[in-house]
Amino acid sequence: MLNRRLLIVTGKGGTGKSAVAASLAVAGGRSGRRVLALAMDRGGGLARHLQAGALRAQPQRLGDVHAAIVDPAAALDEYLRMRIRVPRIAAVSRIFAAVVETVPGVRDTAMIGKVVFEATRSRWDLVVVDAPPIGQVSSFLNAPTTITRLVPGGAVRDQSEWMRSVIADAAHTGVVVVATPEDLPVLEARALTADLATSGAVAIEAVVANKVLPDPGFEPSDVVNTSEAAQRDAATLHLALTAQQTEHLRRLAADHTIPFLFGMRTESETSERIADLWDTR
Repeated sequence: MLNRRLLIVTGKGGTGKSAVAASLAVAGGRSGRRVLALAMDRGGGLARHLQAGALRAQPQRLGDVHAAIVDPAAALDEYLRMRIRVPRIAAVSRIFAAVVETVPGVRDTAMIGKVVFEATRSRWDLVVVDAPPIGQVSSFLNAPTTITRLVPGGAVRDQSEWMRSVIADAAHTGVVVVATPEDLPVLEARALTADLATSGAVAIEAVVANKVLPDPGFEPSDVVNTSEAAQRDAATLHLALTAQQTEHLRRLAADHTIPFLFGMRTESETSERIADLWDTR
């Protein structure tokens, strides 16, 4: 995965997508790559996993990686001024402000455009994106295609077509889908992978099963013979949970599995531990 220039990490809320995104950035930094970790939402999750107080629009160095947040207003201003070259004239600005509010995909295109721009700069070897949850990420990934279909020509279409081609380049860009072995996360992950496989908008780089319970190492018959009630209840629960997750994992067909990390760990310790797992693969 680390050989891609752009990794877009998504998953249902609560599945640990920020931890996985941070861990991939850390693993990339450890390998000597120049890594930028980008948050497309409020950035709190990625910041905590990289041991930062808060992320800013300008990249800041955090250990072996740099990190920043994609600010919607700044991304839109950069898109209009630098990519589309809209002059700072009040009347023109008002026209484009109206376009942004009425034409589907313009704001999303500006935000994903910032991601694509950073991933094509010579400054970075790898850009890892903590993307919005599965329910929202498709609108960002498909935004350049939407604009290309709506706009007949000109700078807006040219920029959108360039973004679309970079996102669709499987040698450059890949999506990492994170799910826990539960009903809804697996259902949403399967729906997204099927949708992307059909549309061809972007390649699925990997499906990651996170927070997977270890094999209990004992049989149901062993539980019956346990004299301690508390141990028997805990063992029975463990067997039931692992039986459920086995079915979910079968449906998910994950490329990588991350174990449930028991114990009191901070977010940054968690991402460092997951990065250790990537280092061994």
